[in-house]
Amino acid sequence: MTAQRPTRAFLPVLDAALSTVRGRDMRGLVRPELSVCAVSILQLAARGYALGLYAPSDVRLLCQAVTRLVEVLPANPDDRREARA
Repeated sequence: MTAQRPTRAFLPVLDAALSTVRGRDMRGLVRPELSVCAVSILQLAARGYALGLYAPSDVRLLCQAVTRLVEVLPANPDDRREARA
């Protein structure tokens, strides 16, 4: 990213997505590696949106996808060995 200062306001959907991911992580409902990745993606999306690189609709879709991924994947690493239907 550039050193340019952000020019747009922060989207509430980004704040909600970050809160959701962090809350699920604190309750132990998210794999640690997924939590780190999801927070990083959302923070970069916030920066990109603030710099005008992404449209609001793109950021909203990304937030939905990231939060859905966090909700769907099992939190327990042992669940990875189970057969998926």
